[in-house]
Amino acid sequence: MLEGILKRLIPHHEDVKDPKVRERYGIVSSLISIILNAVMVIFKIGFGKLTGSIAIVNDGFNNLSDMGSNVATLFGFKLANKHPDSEHPYGHGRIEYIIGMIIAFLIIYVGLNALMDAVNQIIDPHAVSFSYGALCALIFSIMIKLAMGFFNRYCGKKIASPSLLAAGQDSFNDVLSTSATLVALIASLFSDLPFDGIIGLAVAIIVIKSGIEIFKSTLDPLLGMAPDKEMVAEVVAFVKSFKVTKGIHDLMIHDYGPGRRYMSVHVEVDAREDIMKIHDEIDIIERELLEKYNILTTIHMDPIVVNDPKIDALKNKIANLVKEVDPAYTIHDFRLVDGPTHTNLIFDVVLPSADTSDHEQIKKAIETKIKALNKRYYAVIQIEHAYL
Repeated sequence: MLEGILKRLIPHHEDVKDPKVRERYGIVSSLISIILNAVMVIFKIGFGKLTGSIAIVNDGFNNLSDMGSNVATLFGFKLANKHPDSEHPYGHGRIEYIIGMIIAFLIIYVGLNALMDAVNQIIDPHAVSFSYGALCALIFSIMIKLAMGFFNRYCGKKIASPSLLAAGQDSFNDVLSTSATLVALIASLFSDLPFDGIIGLAVAIIVIKSGIEIFKSTLDPLLGMAPDKEMVAEVVAFVKSFKVTKGIHDLMIHDYGPGRRYMSVHVEVDAREDIMKIHDEIDIIERELLEKYNILTTIHMDPIVVNDPKIDALKNKIANLVKEVDPAYTIHDFRLVDGPTHTNLIFDVVLPSADTSDHEQIKKAIETKIKALNKRYYAVIQIEHAYL
């Protein structure tokens, strides 16, 4: 059903990598949400005033704030698709994360207001008047919000949009709060207890918690969160599938908004191969990464000596010694420089991103083990942290 709606409203709706198609998804979802939220604002505030239910009125104002977030999402998609300029050479895609953050702030703000109203209702309760009109309005609201939630979440997943996913979660929060209001309205028929305030308090806490979670989910990509592990594993396997690739390390992915990823990676190549031939194959890898994963990639070539029994055996020994210091440590860019009095072993040691160990102490520990292996060996070590 949803596919049928999208097919009618969005030309080439399956081509979600196309920025124009993504923009159309955002515009359609936002406009539908604005119209439906406007209808519910009128219903809820009107019936809330009629029945004297603070919970229903709060729900109405919550829908009003939803309209504001939908408008922000609408403009956000237009701005996110704006062409890069001299001040923003990587485009404006991250504005989608900022819109998601604005939605989170609105959710928290509404939740705090609802919390204060609920506390006041518990301290100084006001009678809630049951009416079938209010009952129908709330049931209607639940049905509409469920539809909005599923639609926004479906579109959000389809185009990997944090702002649409936030809007979808906000709609499901409304379903919860409206359902709680419905329970309070029915309970008013059987008891004079301040169910309206008590349930309103519980809903307010849930809404605030949801806003905080949405805020965190939109803040993480702005701070530079780790990329998806499955996607990274797939990209690494793809790069390694090329004959020119002898090893891969220092892979970094930068996210400038959905569909706007940049990657840099070091690829180890055979130092004895023709440089022009290698460069041509590296160009092919970069182009195919862009076509297959929509990632603009820059590859740095690291020439290494391959198929040398002496170097390969020594590299494995050093890698094992490093793992004795910490099993999570790895090495790359291993090179050997022989001299008349000593041999330099040059390599990089990669630490997990969360490792806070002192680098000098790590170097000393590794150097001690290498000296014990052979007194002629001198270690030239570069310590770095993994970006994944």
